[in-house]
Amino acid sequence: MTTLPLAPANICMDPPVADAGDVLRTLAGILAGSTGLSAETIAEALQNREAQGSTGIGHGVALPHARLEGVQQTAIAALRTAQGIPFSAPDGVIVHLFIAVVVPKAAATAHLETLSALAARLAVDDVREGLLKARNSAEFFRLLTNPA
Repeated sequence: MTTLPLAPANICMDPPVADAGDVLRTLAGILAGSTGLSAETIAEALQNREAQGSTGIGHGVALPHARLEGVQQTAIAALRTAQGIPFSAPDGVIVHLFIAVVVPKAAATAHLETLSALAARLAVDDVREGLLKARNSAEFFRLLTNPA
């Protein structure tokens, strides 16, 4: 699997989010610390991408993502929500696991490789179930980043 630029500090476990906008703003706030861009700039980019079509991939997972000017390297943030959020996933299942990715504007290949690696990892039932049961961000990190 592609090495993921994710740290336990960039994982938010069960925050009080009410809707998709709250989720994207929370993820953007985390990513702001990793990119040097403002949370507002990142949230707007993620929301603009969602307006083009949902990044919900099914099975309770979404991969919000954007390519942005000013980002120097790929950054990832994760959010798990206990109550689930409607996110227009193709299977209609509410989303509990959000993994957001931002990459430099010119990094189309890295963008696709990162999304592909995440989608492949999250396609594994045991991984998704483990992430939903993880007790803390360190456990979540280990489950997401370590190959089975």
